[in-house]
Amino acid sequence: MFKKDYLYAGVIGIVTAFFGRLLLINNEVSLAYGSFSLPLWSLFLILPIAEFFAYIIASKLFSHILFLKQLGRFGIVGLMNVCVDIGIATTLRRAYNIDPLNITDMLPVLMLASSIAIVNSYFWQRMWTFAEKAPPTRKEFIAFVVVTLIGLGVNTAVSFVIIYSVGAFGVLSADRVLTISKIAATAVSLFWNFLGYKFIVFKE
Repeated sequence: MFKKDYLYAGVIGIVTAFFGRLLLINNEVSLAYGSFSLPLWSLFLILPIAEFFAYIIASKLFSHILFLKQLGRFGIVGLMNVCVDIGIATTLRRAYNIDPLNITDMLPVLMLASSIAIVNSYFWQRMWTFAEKAPPTRKEFIAFVVVTLIGLGVNTAVSFVIIYSVGAFGVLSADRVLTISKIAATAVSLFWNFLGYKFIVFKE
């Protein structure tokens, strides 16, 4: 493991903290347990440190198993992308006061948030998760986009199914319904994305 891996884990933690903070603010969730609470700015300390040490532990445990080592990195990057995706989606929904049950208005929001997350994902998956050393090519990027778009299609479809299933009851706020849908959708598409990136896009 190289020193730059520690740096990458820390930087990813900072990015995760920024968008995770937006996610919590938009869902009106605080970092509180009973009478104990933390300010949201503490995420900028907690997440970088947590991901830094999580990577150290994972890299030690799986130092001789490349697949699991890559899966660990993929998980760290994946958590960041979930926060980027949901943070942007909920912020845009709030900014334009969009009803999450309105497909016409919500689709551009979901697509834009996921597209930004895709670009962010390509950068980190290429540079860190799969440590691709060859210069990027048009063929590689097209393959990445195709694999990601399939995952995005699955992600968007699952999002709408959850939004309509949960939103129809009207017991949760719009942002919480949207957040639940994006978390569930990401969990479903995550498996496809990892295998697609490893065996199709960044195959050795």
